[in-house]
Amino acid sequence: MNSSTNINVITNQAAQVTAPDQSEKATQIIELALLLDPEAQAHTVARVIAATLHDGPGTALERFAATGYLEAQAALDELNYVRVPFEQEAWVDALARHILFTKGGRS
Repeated sequence: MNSSTNINVITNQAAQVTAPDQSEKATQIIELALLLDPEAQAHTVARVIAATLHDGPGTALERFAATGYLEAQAALDELNYVRVPFEQEAWVDALARHILFTKGGRS
């Protein structure tokens, strides 16, 4: 094995180790969410969607995902710039509807 191959093996192993499987945590969140009333379920799902879509620390979507505090207009503005695969466009729409209906429209 040459040094180039060794680096590739080490890199591949490191990548596998640094990305832990979150399926158990997701299962727990879903199970807990199902115990909530429909309004609380919608809020929880909206926060999970925001967690998957936000563009990093300090953004309105990240703050909503982490704390539940929603700056409606800032979050809607961020959603205008979100780029997702076609399969996830419904997520963006669902989050936007949640923000609009929760806050009674744009704030």
